Amino acid sequence: MQAHHIDVVADFTYNSHNSNYNRDYKSWRSTNKLPCMYRFSGDPRAAVYVTGDAVSRPTAKNTERLALMKCSEKIGIALLIVLLTELIGGSVAIWILRRMHLDIQLDPISLTMVGSPWLLTAVRCLLLLLKYGIPALLLVQICRIPRKVALPIMRGGLREEVAAVGFAMTAAAVYSIFGASAGVQAAQEIFTHKDFSAITAAGLFDAVIGSFLAELLMRGAILQLLRQFGDHFAVSTTAVLAFLLPNALPDRIGELLIGLMAGYLMLKGGSIMKCVHLRVVYVSLCYARLMLIYTEQVMPLWQYALLLSSFGTLLLAYYAVVQENPFRLDNRKTQLAAGEKLFAMTQTVTTLPWLAAAALVTLFQIFY
Repeated sequence: MQAHHIDVVADFTYNSHNSNYNRDYKSWRSTNKLPCMYRFSGDPRAAVYVTGDAVSRPTAKNTERLALMKCSEKIGIALLIVLLTELIGGSVAIWILRRMHLDIQLDPISLTMVGSPWLLTAVRCLLLLLKYGIPALLLVQICRIPRKVALPIMRGGLREEVAAVGFAMTAAAVYSIFGASAGVQAAQEIFTHKDFSAITAAGLFDAVIGSFLAELLMRGAILQLLRQFGDHFAVSTTAVLAFLLPNALPDRIGELLIGLMAGYLMLKGGSIMKCVHLRVVYVSLCYARLMLIYTEQVMPLWQYALLLSSFGTLLLAYYAVVQENPFRLDNRKTQLAAGEKLFAMTQTVTTLPWLAAAALVTLFQIFY
């Protein structure tokens, strides 16, 4: 072994508790001629001379920078689809359905969709598919992410399931506190037509299918691409990207918390199902909170939040005591510093406009 020789694929720590995921992820990274792959083997400082002229051989830092920019470019495409669906998807769907003489329209005051309960449910489900499903599948296809890497599944892991439920309860409690002012409008928008069957169908679709598609995009595609550049970087950046998605401010806080815990569970267990279960519980508890608001039950929101946080803390404490083989995010540092990685991600024609638009919407929600 040379003094400064590195191999970024072989030197990477594949330490998930799912050995099949470790093997499949390493095999994917080792495959030649795949886009968005960070591979480098050799002396990171080496140079070669050709016909007397100094020619710089690609260094590890430059190779990592270029690979990260390629990943960021593809991720930016997916995030732009999410942004456009969130901002104009509802208006476009209403315009098309109105041309078909169907009972749906946009309320000019509340800017919410009104009309037939089942038609509203169908539109919301369609927008959810477009928002998460299309960009997730597109990103998986463009970057050729194998199914076993994008959707790794491992049975068992009861302790991680306990942790997922506990953290989902805690995140839902935080969401309940920060979203108290916006809860009335959201509850009226969802429950105002009072069609229990339509409400149930929309809620189940959001909690189950929506959670699966969201995790496929964030943990199945984006996290897997960014993990090449370090575990901490991948988990934190994916969570921040979810925070910047164009949602209401309380939803952003929930997405940030869910993103951090889901990323940890993904890398520890090597299974996307723990992430999906975490989101399913979180979304279900958020719907329960809205139902409490709409039906004006005797339990105030602060009591609901306290109940969730208490049970969530107990479950997390139990997990901390009984967990075996504590997991560490060992891939802490690559050739680029964290600031260099973030700067490289913003230097693409797709990520930069999305970031600018998402930042403007976020600032507007925070200060106004």
